[in-house]
Amino acid sequence: LGVGKIMDLLFLLKKLIGFLLLPLSMSLIFLGLGLTLIYINKFTRYAKASLSLGIFLLLFFSWQPTANLLLRPIEQSHAGFDTSQPVDYIMVLGNLVESDPNVPPYSHLSSSATARILEGIRIAKSQPTAKLIVSGYAGDNTISCAEAYADFAMQMGIDEARIIQLNTPRDTREEAEQAKQIIQQGSLALVTSASHMPRAMMYFQKQIENVHAAPTFYLAKYSNKTDWRFNANGLLKSERAIYEYVGLLWQAISY
Repeated sequence: LGVGKIMDLLFLLKKLIGFLLLPLSMSLIFLGLGLTLIYINKFTRYAKASLSLGIFLLLFFSWQPTANLLLRPIEQSHAGFDTSQPVDYIMVLGNLVESDPNVPPYSHLSSSATARILEGIRIAKSQPTAKLIVSGYAGDNTISCAEAYADFAMQMGIDEARIIQLNTPRDTREEAEQAKQIIQQGSLALVTSASHMPRAMMYFQKQIENVHAAPTFYLAKYSNKTDWRFNANGLLKSERAIYEYVGLLWQAISY
């Protein structure tokens, strides 16, 4: 196998491992295994244990206190960007985009992607000489995330001449490697979701000396009241946290 094929396989393996270790995936695996053992009428003790574990995991990770405990330390690892700090470039990392022709263009971006590009625009408007780098590949969509970001930014008043598109990076490591070719010795404000920032900064600091974190899209925000509910929002926070912990582990092993 060539280097390119090996990298593609590693990329798919990383995505598969990350998917299987998400709370909902783990819960469904144990629930499905338990039900299968019941229906084939074998290993009743193991069936009960598997079902119990599946239900426990689903409740545990859906509970808001658990979710916040897992996610908040990651999100608070870097302070928000101070716009008085001058930078040469602002880079908005890619995220999910779905080019559905039946919805308005702004709706093509996920909520996380929307928060990222809005933060990038905020910084860009405070520093009119800085270039705005937008990133993200197309995948199965008709447009790339970078294209969707660029269109959004121009609609919000950013001059097209200030925007640099990186349409091919598939993950954060590739984004950092391509950004280095543009930024060289310049300074950078790195925009991504707060939960993703620790991993992103590790990749970018390997490539670029002068990087400043610009986190956005916080999910585990501080509140004076504790939310004791079990709900899908709690499960989302737990999944976000575990995805990033797995990503950090993969980063430590492979980079």
